[in-house]
Amino acid sequence: MEYPVLEVSSLQCYQCLINPPPGQYYNTTKRLCMHFDNSDKFIVDCPFSTMCMKREFHLDVQNGVRITGVLRDCATQKHEYHDYKDGVWSPKMEILEPYEEGCTHTDDKGERTTPTRYCYCRQNLCNSSPNSNHEGYTDIMGVIMVFNLMKYINSLR
Repeated sequence: MEYPVLEVSSLQCYQCLINPPPGQYYNTTKRLCMHFDNSDKFIVDCPFSTMCMKREFHLDVQNGVRITGVLRDCATQKHEYHDYKDGVWSPKMEILEPYEEGCTHTDDKGERTTPTRYCYCRQNLCNSSPNSNHEGYTDIMGVIMVFNLMKYINSLR
C-alpha cells in the first residue's frame, strides 16, 4: 500500500543580524543587517515559528545623534522542557503563541533603556518592510564605525 507524501512547509522570514555571532565556524557575515536588500540570501525557514519578527531600536549617542537599527528574524516561539510521566523524564517541545500581529513599543518604566519597537506578522517574508521612521535613518554599524574612527583620530592629536 502506498501512502501519500505530506509536504509540510514552514514559514519563511527574512533574517539579518546586527553583529555576527561568535564562533569561527558560523559564517553569517553575508546576512548582516547593514547589507539587507530583500534578496534570497536573507530568507530562512522558520520550522519552530508561526510568525516573522522585525525589531527596530534607537540608540542616542553624543551630540544628539540618534542611530537606528533594524533586526529581522523568525519570532521566538519554541519552548523546550522535560515532562515527568510514569517515573520517566522525557524531553518535550511546543510552539507557543505569545505575540499578536502588529507592532508594539517597549515601555521603559522610567529606566534608561533603548526605545524598541517589535513587529510580528504571519505571512511569508512579511518582515521585509523598511524602517518605519525614514527620517534620519542611518546604518547602525556604519555610524558606530565612523564614531570610533573619529575618537581614534582625536586621540592622536
